[in-house]
Amino acid sequence: MKHTRRLRRFAERLSAGLRQELDETKQIPSHIKNGNVKEAFIQLGDIGKMAFIAVLWVLPGGGFFSTLVVGFSNRIRPTSFQKNDKNDPGR
Repeated sequence: MKHTRRLRRFAERLSAGLRQELDETKQIPSHIKNGNVKEAFIQLGDIGKMAFIAVLWVLPGGGFFSTLVVGFSNRIRPTSFQKNDKNDPGR
């Protein structure tokens, strides 16, 4: 029962983050049109980070390694998945 709640909470956070990344990706053309090139590059970087994590998952044992890599550094995560804690020394 406890693990079911944890898994459900994890799935909700994951889907919310993926939805936010999708919405931000759809906004790239408008950022470029409005001259917010910096925002467009940040989102392109997030797409690259997601691709890197996806490639890790495909490799044998990738779930384990991607967990280590993503858990090791908050900067490797796309912005939608980064911790927003103000007391976090990594930010």
